[in-house]
Amino acid sequence: MSGDQSLQETLSLIYRLQSMDLEGQRLRAQTEVALAAIQTEKANLESLEKSLDSSKEELIGLEASHQKIEMDLKDTEMLLLEGKKRQKDLKHARDIQAFLAEAEFRRDEKDRMEEEILANLEAQASLAKKIELLQEDLLRKKELYREEAARVSAQNEERKLRIEEIETARKDLEKSFDEDLLETYQRLRSSQKNGQVITRVIDGACESCRITLPPRTVTEVKKRKRIMSCQYCQRWLYIEDGKVS
Repeated sequence: MSGDQSLQETLSLIYRLQSMDLEGQRLRAQTEVALAAIQTEKANLESLEKSLDSSKEELIGLEASHQKIEMDLKDTEMLLLEGKKRQKDLKHARDIQAFLAEAEFRRDEKDRMEEEILANLEAQASLAKKIELLQEDLLRKKELYREEAARVSAQNEERKLRIEEIETARKDLEKSFDEDLLETYQRLRSSQKNGQVITRVIDGACESCRITLPPRTVTEVKKRKRIMSCQYCQRWLYIEDGKVS
């Protein structure tokens, strides 16, 4: 094997290793995004359930308030009725005056409570409708969540299996690497934002940063005498076999 072939083979191995790493990175990112989306949907469901529970508690409070006002109204009506019975026994003007003031107060209270009862019933009806809509919305969204969760779970399981395949293939590929070169690759990979160490030269330009390379750089890459780096993004440059750049 010639020196040229050895370097090309090395670059090819690095490119393959990077392709595996990038695919694994992409699959892991997709898994994280999918899980985050499902968690968001779950949180939305929990928020909707809390809103439904809160509305139900509010309705219970309105019903309890309605019952209390009904009882107070009955008591007031009873007092008015008893007052009418006592009215005929009143003789003194002062007593009559006090009775009339009290009766007027009781009638005002009766009117107020009747208005409260009507307002309470309207609020109950409105809240009951809201609860009905919330329940329908919750059932619909729960079903959608179950379907989406099942879909995401299946996709993530497929990604997990693919990642395991990549990791197995990667370990086999690592055996073809010189230890120092592998360490250099790992160090450069960790320093690159997207983990890309090596990139292809296509039509005289760096595939990663899309900037046209100096002709001399392209010539040196074609010679395959030494590893050349892009002057702009610092990634190693690689020309695939049979490709003309």
